[in-house]
Amino acid sequence: MKKRNILLLFIIAVAIALTWIIEPFTLNPFSKIDVPLAKSESDFYCHDSINSTIDSLESKANRKINEYLNSNAFLGVTAGLYIENCGSYVSGAGFTDKSENTRANSEMLGRIASVTKPMTAIAIMQLYEKQLIDLDEPVQTYVEELSDKAKGNITIRQLLKHTSGIPHYSSKFDALSFTHYPTLTDAIDAFKDRELAFEPGTQYMYTSYGYTILGAIIENVSQMSYGDYMKKNIWDVAGMYNTSLEVDKNEYSNKSGLYLKLGSTYIKSPKTDLSIIYSAGGVQSTISDLLKFGEAVLQNKLIDRTSLEMMIEATDELAPSKGDDPYGFGWAVYDDPEFGRIIQHGGTQPGTSSFFSIYLDHKIVSAVMSNSFGTRQNAFSLSRDIAIMAIGQKL
Repeated sequence: MKKRNILLLFIIAVAIALTWIIEPFTLNPFSKIDVPLAKSESDFYCHDSINSTIDSLESKANRKINEYLNSNAFLGVTAGLYIENCGSYVSGAGFTDKSENTRANSEMLGRIASVTKPMTAIAIMQLYEKQLIDLDEPVQTYVEELSDKAKGNITIRQLLKHTSGIPHYSSKFDALSFTHYPTLTDAIDAFKDRELAFEPGTQYMYTSYGYTILGAIIENVSQMSYGDYMKKNIWDVAGMYNTSLEVDKNEYSNKSGLYLKLGSTYIKSPKTDLSIIYSAGGVQSTISDLLKFGEAVLQNKLIDRTSLEMMIEATDELAPSKGDDPYGFGWAVYDDPEFGRIIQHGGTQPGTSSFFSIYLDHKIVSAVMSNSFGTRQNAFSLSRDIAIMAIGQKL
């Protein structure tokens, strides 16, 4: 009898777990449901000779999104374009919440993951422009809690370019944090005693923890929390009023659920705490706000053009692995033989895959946000597809 009760409890526990993970059976591998297709909005104000092609662009972009959705590339997705001196287009498709079958719209709020990094890098450049920091000073000048390392001291420049030697996550599980840290200086305690992977300035190794240190520098130099600094000096300046740190106590409308894509199935993701990487990947936003960020970069609202040129200088010998784009200060930099210089960043974490690009020579911003981990390549491909459409129509 005792063994039977234990088995029964085990079966109940497994059933509850599966129900939580897969959620109601309206959207599981054994049933079919009509998925909401792309629904868009645009505010193009181009002169009349362009309007007809812009209308065609909106239709083509929606059809492209639907192609991705019909191939099960996304559960819920938003995509957008900004064309300087012409306006913007945003669209949403799929589901924000599969248990409720809630339709995704263009104002779906979600995690942007490492698309946070260019924002943090721009905040650092603001402090540089005000002569409050020196990019080549040891970071201990600004974060006293960091001790000297046997392999050498780290500079802000090296943190920005991922050449500091600060290790990335030690494992996939290391990337899943459920601990809340009140400040980014507190967050540094979780990894500050780890040895450097190499002598600073001698190699490239992507690291989110390096950008956590940059966030702590912003807090210490500005005497503001990272979130407050970003709101005042980045998000509000750009008009990004739906962008913030992901904080549990806040209540948000139109917030997407968090999902993982496993094969052809989308399952519910555990909610991780992002405070250990707020300045590396802890921001939530909407597709409209990401377009405003790109617009602010293009129009030099956040930093001077000379500072942006410093950020996207990526011709040194310390580049990512062969086949990857060179990396500047918070931007991957790609010189496309057909479409010119592109600065961009992708991101992925539980509940999201995102991609953001600025086509500098064409003054076009393209962004995609998915609410599922495991769809990053699809987000990149869709972002590029709709950008190329816009360039073709613009030409």
